[in-house]
Amino acid sequence: MDMAGQERPEHLLIPPSSNGGRKPSPGDLGTLQGLQNAIAQIVPRVKHPVLRLRLALLLEEMQELAEACLHEDMPLIARNVADILYVAHSFPHSLGYDGAAAYDCVHRANMMKKMGKIRSDGKKLAPTDFQSPDVRGVLQKSAKSNG
Repeated sequence: MDMAGQERPEHLLIPPSSNGGRKPSPGDLGTLQGLQNAIAQIVPRVKHPVLRLRLALLLEEMQELAEACLHEDMPLIARNVADILYVAHSFPHSLGYDGAAAYDCVHRANMMKKMGKIRSDGKKLAPTDFQSPDVRGVLQKSAKSNG
């Protein structure tokens, strides 16, 4: 699938030789430690219990995905991506708004980034005439249809 003009790579995973031939070790956590710190610091500060739970679940799944990526374990990566999607898709439902409508709104806006420049790391940037998605409007419409 073409996501905001980003091409799908021909390979599924970076070949092991790209890291000098050495296998990742469990101590090679890199930014995973930063994610763990974020989880420990942010989640307890979220006051709303539903938000706190959903955020904790999402961050837990992200940590598991990071670990799977560290070991380049494709079946575990696929499972953790699916888990993230499952938790992410249940997030709007638990808050009472139409997640599909919000996604469609953001997707339409992101597709406009096809015309933007590409950052050195490959990320597509928004063009100068980019308009942010009207998620507030989607939430208001969702509230009216639920009310």
